[in-house]
Amino acid sequence: MSDVQGSDQRLGSRAVTIGVMADPGLPEKVAGVVAEDLERDLAEHIDARVQWRVESDRGTLPLTAEGDIPLLDQAPRIREERGWDYLIYLTDLPRTHGGEPMVCELSSTTRATLVSLPTLGCWRVTARTRRLLVTLIDSVQHGSEDYPSQPAARQAVGHGAIRRQSSAGEDTAYVTVPGSWNRLRLLAGMVRHNRPHRLLSALSSCVAAAAATGAFGIFYTSIWSMADALHPGRLALISVVVIAALSSWLILHNGLWTTTGSSVRNTFAGRQAAWDNAATVITVGLSVALMYAILYLVLLISAVAVIDTGYLHSQLGHPVGPADYARLSWLAASLGTMAGALGSNFDSDHAIREATYSRRAHQRRQLAQAQDG
Repeated sequence: MSDVQGSDQRLGSRAVTIGVMADPGLPEKVAGVVAEDLERDLAEHIDARVQWRVESDRGTLPLTAEGDIPLLDQAPRIREERGWDYLIYLTDLPRTHGGEPMVCELSSTTRATLVSLPTLGCWRVTARTRRLLVTLIDSVQHGSEDYPSQPAARQAVGHGAIRRQSSAGEDTAYVTVPGSWNRLRLLAGMVRHNRPHRLLSALSSCVAAAAATGAFGIFYTSIWSMADALHPGRLALISVVVIAALSSWLILHNGLWTTTGSSVRNTFAGRQAAWDNAATVITVGLSVALMYAILYLVLLISAVAVIDTGYLHSQLGHPVGPADYARLSWLAASLGTMAGALGSNFDSDHAIREATYSRRAHQRRQLAQAQDG
C-alpha cells in the first residue's frame, strides 16, 4: 500500500497520465471516443486539483497458453516505457472468473486494470465504459483490496448484480456480473464484437451463386405460378428453413462449431465453449439473414424493372399488384439462398472463420486448435 499512498500524496502536485490501450477493432474505437471526455470526468468525479492527461493507443498483448491477456504481469513495463501513471486495457476478448462473466480485473500494485467490453452488452457500451473507467481509476488509487465498491461498480456498469472477488494474499480484484440475464448480455456483446456484417465480404462466391439462382427464378414462369399459389405463411416458413439450412452448412462446413471435447472446453473452462457456440450461431444466422434481405430487395427491384405487368397478368390469370411481385421475389430469394450453400464451397475457410469472430476470439480459437493439433 505504500506505493498507492505515495501516489495519492503526489496527485495534487503534478499531472497524472492515464494510458488507455485497446485491441484493434471496436475496443480501439471505444477508447478513442472515451479518451476525449475522460479528463473532464476524472476532474469532476475524483479530484479537480489534479491535471489529468489521457492518452489512447492501439496495442495488443499476446495471449497466454490459457487464452488470457497477461496485463498485470506486463503493466509495469508498459507504464515505464510510455510514461503512464495508470494503465487501462480495453479488449473484446470475453472473460470469466469463477464461472461468471467478468467485467474487469484490477490491481493497485501494478496500477492497471483490464476491461472486457463484451460483458457490458451490445448497446451504450461507450457510455458505460466512461463511467466504469472513472470508478476503476479511483479504485486503483485507493487500493483494489477495498475498491471498487459494489454500489459504485453497479452504477458504472448500469445493470444487474455486481460481485467483487479477490484472490487470497493478492491485491488483484475481479468484478463479475452473475446471473442468467448478465450471461445474455455477454452473449449479445460477443455477437456485437463479432460484427455479423463482416461475414458477407468473405462469402463472395456464396452471394454470387445466390444472386444468380435468384435471378433465374424471377425469369422462370413456373416460379411465378408457384409463388402465386403459396400462402405468405408458407413462404415465411420456407425463408426460415433456408436461412437455418445455410447457416448450419456454413458452421459445420467451415469448422465454426466448438466441440465439447476440444482444448477450448478444457483450457477455457466453464461455459465459454457454450457461449462461443451460441455467439457463432447468432452471428452466422444474422449474416445469412442480412444476405437474404439484400438479395430479396435486389430481386424485387429486378422483377419490377423487367417483368411487364400485363405479361405477368396473362401468366397468372388475374390482375397483379405489388403483392404479386413481392411473393415472386420472396420465393426467388429463398431458392437463391439455398443455392448459396453450393457457392460457399469456393469461399476461403480461413477467411470465413476470421470474419465470423472478433480478432481476439479468433486468436483464442487458433490457440486452442494448435493445442488440439
